[in-house]
Amino acid sequence: MEINSPNIQGLTTEIRTEFNKFLQVATPTSGPFVMNVPSKSGANFYPRLAEFPGMRKWVGSRVINRLKAGAFSVVNETYENTLAIDRDDLEDDQFGIYKPVLAQLGKEAAIMPDKLAYGIINSGTTTKCMDGQYFFDADHTTYDENGKETSYSNNAIPQEGETAGPAWYLFKCDDPLKPIIYQNRRPFTITPKTQLTDGNVFSEKEFVWGIDGRCAAGCGMYQFAYRSIRPLTVESLSDAIAAMALQRRVDGEPYGIQPTHLFVPSTLRRQANAVVKGGMVPVLAPDGKTWLPGSNPAEDIVTPVVAPRLNGGNGA
Repeated sequence: MEINSPNIQGLTTEIRTEFNKFLQVATPTSGPFVMNVPSKSGANFYPRLAEFPGMRKWVGSRVINRLKAGAFSVVNETYENTLAIDRDDLEDDQFGIYKPVLAQLGKEAAIMPDKLAYGIINSGTTTKCMDGQYFFDADHTTYDENGKETSYSNNAIPQEGETAGPAWYLFKCDDPLKPIIYQNRRPFTITPKTQLTDGNVFSEKEFVWGIDGRCAAGCGMYQFAYRSIRPLTVESLSDAIAAMALQRRVDGEPYGIQPTHLFVPSTLRRQANAVVKGGMVPVLAPDGKTWLPGSNPAEDIVTPVVAPRLNGGNGA
């Protein structure tokens, strides 16, 4: 290829095409539990709700649920990747070998929500959320049927006789509010540095294309998320679903939380399919000693998703 401005401009167009090809079609697996929020500044400030706003019978004056921005913030970060191609390779028409690399960079930009969202989930036992507790914690607050404040845990640990395994997660994903926040400040785009008089071209004989964008992820509604390192069985899944349903409003009314998705690391693929998709499971007989095949009470109760970005180690 002859190195001149029109040819380099055409090359930049081709690079953008390859990049955007996967940027537009790659689908993050974290989508169901991520709440996409627009961002127009260096950080978004989110309100801290004492409880979910809900409808109530109007008796006396209105009960006001005040939303006050500034309770906690999610700060946008800039992410980049830079590609340089040697002038000699372009002159020798070697651009074709770089096309898969450009397509891969487009995919990496497209799944940035996955990288950030699963990062929050994996560190959820040490990352604080809107109530000042860790996202997965034994000391969140809820209420009993009489409106008395009580503690709530969304972080299950092994019971007596059980051994800790890889963490698995339940999420309620069918509400406008979701467990994880993803804010997109500036989408990922390509900027060329390809003028023949640019220092990188003149001194280093390299044509450079920079990819960058601004975004961030943070903790959303912990009430819609549940973590467990118990062995994944019909019993432990049922216990987790029941625990999420225990959450109540300050007046004692249940929130009615029912998880929709079960997310597991690759190491729990078989167990997840057996628990949620298996038609028959071992059931303890009335004698308390014998196990017999029986219908699966957890079949299709949640949608299983295998997420390779989740930590798959025992107790992780």
